[in-house]
Formats: sequence, C-alpha cells, structure tokens
Amino acid sequence: MTNRKLDMGQAWTQTTGLIGANRDTISAIAGLFFFLPSFAAAIFVPELANPPQPAGPSGADPSVAMQALVDQMSAIYAANWPLLLGLSVVQFVGSMSLFALLTDRGHPTVGEALGTGLRSIPAYIAAQLLSAIAAGIAIGLPLGLIAAIAPPAVAALALVAGLVVILYLFIKFSLIAPVIAIEGERNPVAAIKRSWRLTKGNSFRIVLFLFLLLFTIGIISALVTGILGLVLAAFGEPVTSVGTDVVGGLVNALLTVIFLVVTVAIHRQLAGASPEALATEFE
Repeated sequence: MTNRKLDMGQAWTQTTGLIGANRDTISAIAGLFFFLPSFAAAIFVPELANPPQPAGPSGADPSVAMQALVDQMSAIYAANWPLLLGLSVVQFVGSMSLFALLTDRGHPTVGEALGTGLRSIPAYIAAQLLSAIAAGIAIGLPLGLIAAIAPPAVAALALVAGLVVILYLFIKFSLIAPVIAIEGERNPVAAIKRSWRLTKGNSFRIVLFLFLLLFTIGIISALVTGILGLVLAAFGEPVTSVGTDVVGGLVNALLTVIFLVVTVAIHRQLAGASPEALATEFE
C-alpha cells in the first residue's frame, strides 16, 4: 500500500480551518491546560524562565560554565519535581483532549473529549517511555561508547549524527498521540508502529513543514513578546513581572495549540478520512 504524501499547503489550510471552526472550545482547553500551567510554573518556579547565571570568573572554560548551569537546572528540577510533574500531567491531558476534540469520528463534546484525554494518558505515557528506551538503546549507548574510546573529532561527528537520528525518530514518533487519542489505539506498541507507518516517505516533508512553521511563528512571537515587554516595563514592578509571566503563558499556550492542531492536520492527511467522516459525506 502506497503512503499518502503530505501537502504542506493543505495541512496549514486545514489547521487554520480547524482553529477557526473550534475557537471557543480550543480557547477553553488552551486556557485551562496550557496557559494556567505555564503561568503557574512561572510564578512558583521563576528560575526556569530566568535561570541563574553560574558564578565564576569571566573567561572561564565554557564547558565548565555549561556544566555549572546544567547542575543548577538539575537542582531546580529536583527541588520542584512534584509541581512540575503535576503540571506536565495536566498538559498531557489537555493535549490528548484537544486531539480527541478535533477528531473527524463524530462530534464529541468537550466533556467527552476530556474523558478520552484522561483514558489516553496511560497508553500515551507507556508509548513515550518505550520510544525513549528504544532511542536510548539505539543512540545513547553507541554515542557513549564512541565518546569513551574515540578521538574528540570523531566523537563530535558522532554527536552530530546522533542529533540527526534523534530528529528522525522524533518525526517517526510524532503521530503517536493522535493515533491513541483519535484512532482509539490503546496498545502503545501498536501506536508506535502505526505512527511509523503513517510517516513513511514523509519524514523530510514533515521536518520542513514544522521548521518553516516554528521559524515563522517563533519570529512573530518574539517580536510580540519584546514589544509587550517594553510596554510593561514602563509600569515598574510588580506589574512588569506578573505581566511578563502572563504574556509568556499566553505565547506558550498559542504555540502549543498551533503545534497540536498542525499535528492533527498531518494525521488527517496521512491517515485519510475515517469511516465515520466518509459516511457523513455521502449522507
């Protein structure tokens, strides 16, 4: 069976159409599951948004400074892991609920979509863990071995190759969530295989599409954030601090929604219309 080819223009048109047709429900889910967790993280763990600068003399070895920063961030996560884990679970539920809401298999209510999102979490987490373990074995072990015995130049080339493979695997596993939430596949191994098959022959197209999308939206969001930051700075503290957190939460929610809806559009193209959607067309 020949796989469908991704049409990037059609995917973006479908993305904007889905957002426009479901803006009220999408806004509600985005506010509850993406904005509030991001805002809460900024309020309760501000170090994540503004990591402390590692202490040390100027001109110190960059690798030493980087290791100090990694150690500081690790300490921040270790000290706040219960809160961060809870916020991550909330965002997982929101993501899976949004996928379920935008299915073409009937017209679920927001409550039904939330229920599907909750039921999807175990399979989704299991699939992500299996994917991470597989990637660690396939990439982490060889890279660790090369770094231990090979010259620095060879290790650097291996690292670059490893990053390329990681990107490839990210694309191959990118449709796991919609396969679980939209198609109702609860077997994590089957969901991984289904995502791999759907993306076959489309990996480069998906990478290019996501790169162009994130690059464009990233520039726009940076400009908007910078302008609003200048405006808020005129009001002084604490308005500047709270306002910056609000703007950051809104931008994060918007980017998350766009990425998730784009994923839905890609899944619809590559998976084809569901039997329910086809039946509706011929009614």
